[in-house]
Amino acid sequence: MANILLVDDDQQAVAANTAALHASGYTVAAVSNTTDATAAIRRDKPDLVILEAMLDGAYAGFDLARSLAGEFPTLPLIMLTRADEHLSAAERSSQDRDHWLPVQRFMEKPVSTDVLAYEVAHLLPGEH
Repeated sequence: MANILLVDDDQQAVAANTAALHASGYTVAAVSNTTDATAAIRRDKPDLVILEAMLDGAYAGFDLARSLAGEFPTLPLIMLTRADEHLSAAERSSQDRDHWLPVQRFMEKPVSTDVLAYEVAHLLPGEH
């Protein structure tokens, strides 16, 4: 089965998502910051990355997504976040989600573990 990397500093979300993905047959590794994420991706070459937007005390997850999309254009990315709770109305309306954020799925937390496992399965080639 596929290798999944979770990038999130919310330990409860990591535990729940790891358990759900393991139950679906995936191998899961987890890191809590962008530096460790970049190192893990280069070292382990996961099949899919699930990341939080709010990392490293700011919005570093957005920058990480753009960096990964440039360096690994075929790597599927899912962003789970509550960032919209922190962005102003002007910031939210100025986002061009089709080009500004290069992820395949943008999902607001909390996300049901069943929904997350479904989305993972449908983004991985040959999984569904």
